[in-house]
Amino acid sequence: YVKSMVRISQEPQRFICVGGDGTINEIANSAPENPNVQFGVIPSGSGNDFVRNFSNTKNFSDINAQLDGEPMSFDLIKCNDFYCVNMVNIGFDCAVVKEAEKLKKIKFIPAGISYILGVVVVLFKKFGTKMKLIFDDGTVLDREFTLTAISNGKFCGGGFMAAPKALLNDGLFDICAINKVTRRTFITLVGSYKKGTYLTNKRAMKIINYYRVPHFKMEFDTPIPICIDGEIKGAKNIDFSIVKNAFNFVIPKGSELKYKS
Repeated sequence: YVKSMVRISQEPQRFICVGGDGTINEIANSAPENPNVQFGVIPSGSGNDFVRNFSNTKNFSDINAQLDGEPMSFDLIKCNDFYCVNMVNIGFDCAVVKEAEKLKKIKFIPAGISYILGVVVVLFKKFGTKMKLIFDDGTVLDREFTLTAISNGKFCGGGFMAAPKALLNDGLFDICAINKVTRRTFITLVGSYKKGTYLTNKRAMKIINYYRVPHFKMEFDTPIPICIDGEIKGAKNIDFSIVKNAFNFVIPKGSELKYKS
């Protein structure tokens, strides 16, 4: 629908969608890098992590505030042929999303806690993903990782601050790659990963690799599942690049970008 509407008119058009991070991703991929498209969201997903980057999030559910809101340009992460609005998760986090999707189908489990329960389930499974991270400065990380998050926004999983330094409009994405560790070690660090305090945790930083770059590549021995804004896709080799000011997001009246450079 968005693609067809954009083709019809070259005038600025505003779309207000109802959904979560996956819905925002779908709209962004319908008309990426198009200055005539503005879109906002009325959050109704299970995580709603993208809107956590803004103040007074209750305004996002107010249609009048949406209509009176102003657009602001933000970056997108390009992953091969796909665009990511908020975050790409690989390894542990991606496995958790898959489990959470299963748990949400169980009637008595609230969608809001499905991610936490998914963490518990995956903790009792074997985890660790062999991957190669290749940076433009020649740095190469080639090993098993517990998880890797490539972030435009700060949050995933319904409030986990996976990328505490990430900003939506700084021309960079943040990479958090956690080396493969024992289940016991990972459990002791989950709290600081959720709160986004791991960068000041000396014990955590012994196993965490954190980068802020505009481009890098990832390679895997075999195709693996990756999670783009909560949606599962498959890939073997991925080229990540930042696309500056690639989409215009409507910030409702009374809200503002919470984290700024």
